[in-house]
Amino acid sequence: MFFADSHAHLNFSDFAKDLDATIERSQEDKVRFINTISTKLEEVDDLLKICARYPGIIYTSAGIHPHNADKADDYSLEAIMAQGTKSDKVVAIGETGFDFHYDFSSRERQELVFRNHVRAAVALDLPLIIHTREADEKTKQVMEEEGAKSCGGVIHCFTGDQSLAQWALDQGFYISFSGILTFKNATSLHQIAANTPLERLLIETDAPYLAPVPFRGKRNEPAYVIKIAEKIAALKNISLQEVAKVTTQNYQKLFRIGSGATETKAEVLAYPIGKGLYINLTKGCTLHCGFCPKWESGPVVHDYDLTLNHTPKAEEVLRAMGDFSGYEEIVFCGFGEPTLRLEVLLQIATEVKKRGNQRVRINTDGLANRVYQQDITPRFKGLIDALSISLNAHNEAVYNQHCQPAFPDSYAALLDFIRCAKRQVPDVTATAVDGLEGVDIAACQHLAEEVLGVKFRRRFLNRVG
Repeated sequence: MFFADSHAHLNFSDFAKDLDATIERSQEDKVRFINTISTKLEEVDDLLKICARYPGIIYTSAGIHPHNADKADDYSLEAIMAQGTKSDKVVAIGETGFDFHYDFSSRERQELVFRNHVRAAVALDLPLIIHTREADEKTKQVMEEEGAKSCGGVIHCFTGDQSLAQWALDQGFYISFSGILTFKNATSLHQIAANTPLERLLIETDAPYLAPVPFRGKRNEPAYVIKIAEKIAALKNISLQEVAKVTTQNYQKLFRIGSGATETKAEVLAYPIGKGLYINLTKGCTLHCGFCPKWESGPVVHDYDLTLNHTPKAEEVLRAMGDFSGYEEIVFCGFGEPTLRLEVLLQIATEVKKRGNQRVRINTDGLANRVYQQDITPRFKGLIDALSISLNAHNEAVYNQHCQPAFPDSYAALLDFIRCAKRQVPDVTATAVDGLEGVDIAACQHLAEEVLGVKFRRRFLNRVG
């Protein structure tokens, strides 16, 4: 019987004098995993040092707590992604969200910071750790508009109502309960916990805060997470062993740790097809296309398994590319959407141009401007020779039907991206898949060539690469 404390703050001064003893007590009480959560981006290095002291036990995140939003010198998408890719020990983005109870930071800044966190999580395919207090509707709005459903995550220290809980479950999120659940007067929370499926529950201490009964009023610590598990067992009338087993499995699945993680294997970062060398940069995607083979049969292209267990840096990819002088074309494609790793993509493209004269192409969903909230296409000039952009439909309704975009305004953003791209990149082609219900290929071609002023290419259903 093992437990996982999904949310604590072990770098806080409360643990400065006895962190080793604290972790030892947690291990004695069968706490197998602990997440020590970031509240400022500047903390990540120190949090990683704690992870290194307790390998295989402690993991961390990268994020800015809403209380710290006004204090953050750099809350850009790039800054969050840089911290999120520092180490495989960074298993989530956050905590992030809204706190309208204290309003220690302006609501406007909280929203800007929150949106960048969601975009980073979507780009890196890392789960979100959400803090929401007296801000249910605004939290829902931002998460829906930014496509948080595609990366998933957890509503931590849940104190909302049943409607928020159900919405979170519908979005595919987990719900985590803290020591508050053990408080006698938390009757509504008791009912919500009883109603929440066990396979969507996590437990946490939020240490050093919110110590559970019978330690209420004292400093909280990871060993006390068992008290939350005991309360859930009582509310659901099941054994403590079952709560321990399932919540720990949930933790491992969400944060991809231990037996819940994808089996480690050699990763394919560069792979040849014909006269081109294809680059596999990311596992993240802003679309969930029903016709994409990776969602059904897995990310296998021409016998190359493109599964990624981490987010590779530019140096790793360049090493994997080796001597690419024999290829006519370098293509950014792979498992996920390559522009979600824009900085790494541009670093690699710059190096390619330094070493030779290969044509550089990006296969993209055309949503980079929507993700980054600015026109990024000027950065392609002189580096990217061609873009192959997935148009996929002649109108928004059909596009949404087949592509299931993370962002509600994706189709309009896609069309705008094409207009911007053709001013910066010499060869722009819009593509659509023939054979999908409702897709009018002739209308797609007319839209591409006559309206948008770019080339058009018809692709075929179930034909990859």
